[in-house]
Amino acid sequence: MLTAAYSTFKPFRKATSFLLWAIIHWLFVLQAAQANELPNLGSSDLVEYTKEKEQALGRAFKSALHTEYRVVTDPDIENYIRRIGHQIAQHTGDNRNFSFYVIENPDINAFAGPDGVIGIHTGLITSVRTEAELASVIAHEIAHVTQNHLSRRFELQSNSSITTIASIIAAILIGMQDSSAGMATLMGSMGADAQQQLKYSRAHESEADSAGISYLYKSGYNPYAMGDFFGRLSLAYQNSEFKPIEILQTHPVTEHRLAEARNRAQNYPPLIFKQDEESLTLIKLKLQSMSGQEDQSLLSTKLNKSEQCYADTLNLLKRSPLQLHKNSLSCLYDTIKSRPTQRLYQTLLYEVFLNPDVKDVPENIIKQAEFTHELYPQDPSALLRLTQLLIKDKKSEKAINLLEKETPDLQYQNQAYKLLSTTFAQENKMAAAYYYEALSYFNIGDVKRTNIYLNKAKNLTNSNETNILSKINHFESEHAKALKENNKDD
Repeated sequence: MLTAAYSTFKPFRKATSFLLWAIIHWLFVLQAAQANELPNLGSSDLVEYTKEKEQALGRAFKSALHTEYRVVTDPDIENYIRRIGHQIAQHTGDNRNFSFYVIENPDINAFAGPDGVIGIHTGLITSVRTEAELASVIAHEIAHVTQNHLSRRFELQSNSSITTIASIIAAILIGMQDSSAGMATLMGSMGADAQQQLKYSRAHESEADSAGISYLYKSGYNPYAMGDFFGRLSLAYQNSEFKPIEILQTHPVTEHRLAEARNRAQNYPPLIFKQDEESLTLIKLKLQSMSGQEDQSLLSTKLNKSEQCYADTLNLLKRSPLQLHKNSLSCLYDTIKSRPTQRLYQTLLYEVFLNPDVKDVPENIIKQAEFTHELYPQDPSALLRLTQLLIKDKKSEKAINLLEKETPDLQYQNQAYKLLSTTFAQENKMAAAYYYEALSYFNIGDVKRTNIYLNKAKNLTNSNETNILSKINHFESEHAKALKENNKDD
């Protein structure tokens, strides 16, 4: 049944096969490792979607994201989306550990996976007109999680099995690149119940709209933004000869749905809503610089003086960083003085001095980066910029101490641990380098590579490196269950 669905979409067959194999294999390992605690994952009576199982599936899903897709690692873009996402998630009353990732993909789309893993395409960011519209889509995806739509879809299956779970997860992953292929994968797993499942899918979209609009309002955003965004997209493509864009296929829009969204928004009393369009514009400018493709949504945006300075600095940094360093930083310094709470101007200044063509890091730049980090201690991008500047200024020991002390308190640790690993490798301290490489992979759910690098670190420890061995032992003890899930990989 699944094979027939995949063969229709040959460009995706290879990736699909790998994803299904990886997830099904992982589920068999989980079954063996936790046989006394969980239902038999191969049995037909599996109707319990436990929190523990969802967390483990979330790790597998997160790992697949970072293995199969281009996840944006620019700290500013990551932090912008995560700031919005966590601000909304805190109003859900849900205790999941939500995580947000940006996928480098021009298609207008977003998705929700197990255990609160939310993905946002770069194409979605460039398509919205306001931050509230962007927040509305994020709120909608968060609502899919809080309303347990993935687990409910799974539990509705009369013959729930390992293959059913894997195909549902794979459908989400495949749908990120081609929504029709993802839908075919999902339909292939549903069999004779496909029509009934589509009914539930429409009901789930309505529920996600309702809960999402509530979260949006509680977070201080305009509750009309969701209907405005989906309505504008639907209107733009309803007479198009081309197939609908991805988000309209995965989130079908009807007049009834738009009317419901407007009615729900009307139920909330008026507020002074957030309007931080500057941050959105700056993030769009950065995405445009990274992709090298003109962002059509910016053509109608009249940049103010500060935004134009940001755009000019990005362009010069890309084309001629030495010229920028010597002659063109005055506008950025002036902008930072006039816009002290907009950290994106500050982080762009740090990027200038982190460019390989710029040889020296002035002391005042490091002090400014330290101040930014003090202001935003939970912002991983602030910590990364500061420690990268310290390393470039040959203050590696100070950078290492900061990273080792503060990274464990961050939710998103991958890049900070990668930086620690790279720094120790440059100093030829390979046991420590492998240890932090292992931690970076663990943070993105890749348990297989975590075990590989932990073993490499243990094999290199000697009597002079008892500190690293102690850290390894503590980490393995603390995460023994998760590490064993994939420890029988061969």
